Amino acid sequence: MSIKDKALKIKQLTNDPTFVSIIEAVKSKQVNIFLNPNSTEKSREAAHNVICALSEIEDYINTVLTDEKIFDKNN
Repeated sequence: MSIKDKALKIKQLTNDPTFVSIIEAVKSKQVNIFLNPNSTEKSREAAHNVICALSEIEDYINTVLTDEKIFDKNN
């Protein structure tokens, strides 16, 4: 898959209100675990892992979009 194809698919995904809503809901749920003084260490660790995974996804999305910008600038 070309850089342009990947970027197009990423843009479609990140512009999808359902996708955005899902990501925001998952993040919010995990943050609430941290904010809950009664949460267990195990639940906070699991929430941390989920937030880290979402961060990796966001990093990948940003990398693909940056790659497209670099490709466009060079061509």
